[in-house]
Amino acid sequence: MMVNNTLNGVEVNCETGAETIRPLTDEEIAQRELDIARAEADRAAKQAEAATKAAEREALGAWLLSRSDMTDAARAAILRALGGAETQATSGTPIAP
Repeated sequence: MMVNNTLNGVEVNCETGAETIRPLTDEEIAQRELDIARAEADRAAKQAEAATKAAEREALGAWLLSRSDMTDAARAAILRALGGAETQATSGTPIAP
């Protein structure tokens, strides 16, 4: 079985609806490769930014929850805001971590 590695483009004549399939030019292939590389770089940057924000949120949450003057209600609110499991507030008095 022979595999065809030629990249093709499709041109459509909007007046007649006729489709023409043709090989991409070297310039079109270079632009395609550039577009793919940019998209991959953008995706990686967005993933890195999301990971950084998540780590910052987690560190801030850990610091806030480590405070000894935190009430049960405040701890529960922080956990909800951070997407953690909700704890049940008991007396509303400060609790130790």
